[in-house]
Amino acid sequence: MKKNSKIIIAIIIFSPFVWVFWPSNSTEQISKPNPEEIVELMGTETSFGVKGNCKMCKSTIETAALSLDGVLKADWDVKTKQVSLVYDTQMVDLTSIHQAISNSGYGTDLNELNKEAYDNLPLCCQYDPEMEIKLN
Repeated sequence: MKKNSKIIIAIIIFSPFVWVFWPSNSTEQISKPNPEEIVELMGTETSFGVKGNCKMCKSTIETAALSLDGVLKADWDVKTKQVSLVYDTQMVDLTSIHQAISNSGYGTDLNELNKEAYDNLPLCCQYDPEMEIKLN
């Protein structure tokens, strides 16, 4: 009987420690960092001009940039004609991003448009190729 009471007392004393230090098997989801947090950790943020007209242009330009591995965020502003990017320089270079966008039919600060892709754009997206873009 004395032995049983010692075991019970030991369980009562040590059970809080076991609960605190026991490895957790929780299934908590790890939250995905937003692009701004990624920039602080390892990414590069930049923006440049891209010729275009409308929200359909916005979708095509952003999709072209995001199609490249290493481009984490792309946001083209219809009014300012600027695309803001967050990308990993170890995975993709800025020249490749310009090329992907121009291959989709849109001229950038560095690249002329791909004429064949431009001709296949919807009429609302066929902007004036002589359009001037204000640089940042």
